[in-house]
Amino acid sequence: MNGFGHVTEAGEGPPLLLLHGWSAHSGFFAPQMELAQLGRRIIVPDLPGHGRDRRPRTRLSIADLSDALENFLTACDLHDVALLGWSMGAMVAFDYIARRGAHRIASLVVVDMSARIVNDEHWKLGLASGLDLRGAEIAADAMARDWPLYARRIAPSLFAPGLALDHKLLTFAHTSIADNDGDTLASLWRSLAQADHRPTLASIAKPCLVIAGEQSRLYRPAVTQWLASRIPGSRHVTIPAAGHTPQMEHPAAFNTAIAAFLNTSGAASSTFATS
Repeated sequence: MNGFGHVTEAGEGPPLLLLHGWSAHSGFFAPQMELAQLGRRIIVPDLPGHGRDRRPRTRLSIADLSDALENFLTACDLHDVALLGWSMGAMVAFDYIARRGAHRIASLVVVDMSARIVNDEHWKLGLASGLDLRGAEIAADAMARDWPLYARRIAPSLFAPGLALDHKLLTFAHTSIADNDGDTLASLWRSLAQADHRPTLASIAKPCLVIAGEQSRLYRPAVTQWLASRIPGSRHVTIPAAGHTPQMEHPAAFNTAIAAFLNTSGAASSTFATS
């Protein structure tokens, strides 16, 4: 697959590339463009099948998105990349490292994600709903059948409980999610449900930060704690009062955590001040 066709960038310096989650787009990282103050080149693509790269009725897999990442990094000759993956974006990062290695990657940030999203009798650290493989397939069928209806269920789950129904974040998320193509998103969902990167974690020999919202409705705290314990030398940060999208709900705290990690992982020389 070709690289990324639609990319938002800011700043100059060592690259920080942010990969968004399933059914989202680059705009879910709008507050992180301020991290350009770190002396960083911030790179935020719309992943294939999302946002400005919608691709109606196209079958896509996590491997396709990982291939697009590889092609983009190669075409731009990028090295020493700080790679941040939120939700499905983290699964794309895991797939990239498993299949391509980490020679272009300087550090990794995983935002509220598990190494396997479906549960079974031996694995209970997938989605907090307890979703199993059969349930994931039923969900994919529902997405393809009536995406607008399914999209209405997704947006509230991204945020901590108690967000007002007319809150601008909820309105933004619902509008963005509903603008996707159901068939395309269903194919990606099926691929996401099949992915299992538990064996990949031990091979991530790069500085790593695992970060999550304290009140995530999608993954329990035990998930990110387990993930951090399996990635050698990783750090774990929790953002209080945030849900699955800490980068949007509490951007100052999120950006401060990212800045501290990048500084101490030896890739940036300046500090990031929050207001």
